Amino acid sequence: MSEAASEAHEASAELESPEAAARRGARDAYLFGKPPEHLPSHGDPAPRRVTPARDVTIERLDFSKRRDRARFIDCAARFYVGEPHYIAPLRMQLEKFLDPKKNPAYENLEVQPFVAVRRGEIVGRITAHYDRAYAAYHEVKTGFFGFFECIDDPRVAHALFDEAMAWCKARGAVEVFGPMNYTMSHQVGLLVQNFDRPPFVEETFNPRYYQDLVESYGFAKAKDWYAWWIELAEGMDTEKRRRIARIAEKVKKRENVEIRHIDFSKPHEEIKKLYALYMACWQKNWSFVPLSEREFAWLAEDMQQIALPELIFFVEVDKKPVGFCATLPNINEVLPRDGKLFPFGWTKLLFGGLKKTTTGRLYTLGMLPEYRKRGLETLMFSLTVENAKKVGYTAGEIGLTLEDNVLINRAIEAMDGTLDRIYRIYGMKL
Repeated sequence: MSEAASEAHEASAELESPEAAARRGARDAYLFGKPPEHLPSHGDPAPRRVTPARDVTIERLDFSKRRDRARFIDCAARFYVGEPHYIAPLRMQLEKFLDPKKNPAYENLEVQPFVAVRRGEIVGRITAHYDRAYAAYHEVKTGFFGFFECIDDPRVAHALFDEAMAWCKARGAVEVFGPMNYTMSHQVGLLVQNFDRPPFVEETFNPRYYQDLVESYGFAKAKDWYAWWIELAEGMDTEKRRRIARIAEKVKKRENVEIRHIDFSKPHEEIKKLYALYMACWQKNWSFVPLSEREFAWLAEDMQQIALPELIFFVEVDKKPVGFCATLPNINEVLPRDGKLFPFGWTKLLFGGLKKTTTGRLYTLGMLPEYRKRGLETLMFSLTVENAKKVGYTAGEIGLTLEDNVLINRAIEAMDGTLDRIYRIYGMKL
């Protein structure tokens, strides 16, 4: 363990009252992600734009039409021919997500999908979208792009970006960020490091050349997100983790802490508790936009279908929920590569497939601001490793974490986690 990491974890083991934590205020809030008043920004672009291909036509689609959703989804397969690590998103899930009649996110979103067509064949796609909730919360007019796929041809990519940027600008946007599918509560980022293994559950994947297509248009880095790799074969029985376990035990004794696994027999009640913690824990994170309770519940219902209760738990102090942690089975291990589960794939997944997964992803970890830096995160990490090993996982991922989330990133390193993948969000002024 580095000296800095050691000092950080010694400090995290020191008991700190909620009042003292509150006094730390903005100084430590930054370490958990920049607060909303520090709006997302990006570096200086270095555009190398080319003239759009004359033989390519950009067509607008309408996601309210099933045929258009199908065209948008089906075209993705052609961009991954011969790619051994690509796993298509579950078609039935993506179809539902894109449907404005089913996804409550559309209550705040205006979305315009585009496809690039050459000689009758789709050679690229993108969505441009405007998030009214983001605009209201951050008091800025911002556009976004997402679901970007393209052949290795900047003339096609730039034609798609031209249309998407014009659409955003017509709605008053002064800047654009992406890729986001659609918001920070969904899948985000362009993979820019480590293309040598398949994505984990709820992660994106893309060819290496996408980075050049995006940057050559004039997008510059806005924020990196980290995915960490962690080996689980030894559980907590490594030099670093034994030390963490001792700290966790001390914290548990010093405070009236109870770890309670989620109760799926009371989904409505448990989701309401999760929603309250979500709103309080993430409100100062970079680019945060509060979800409606309806949308949060809608997303949670999807997760519940694959979740294992022993890997999702609340941290309660004096019977008050102050934090939670959720690890998901990496169902990408057992999903069909083409994303199609019919006719019996979903049944096979639910009744046996989940038990065959050997990896998982620590998908989310949150703690109320006034209870941070009290060692409680140490308890969640320790219990997650122990329980993940018990259910048969040999390795896993932690993330995504913000690149400047110093406390969490140091904590992961102290648990023998290694930085494995980087997902990047880009930005550009219009």
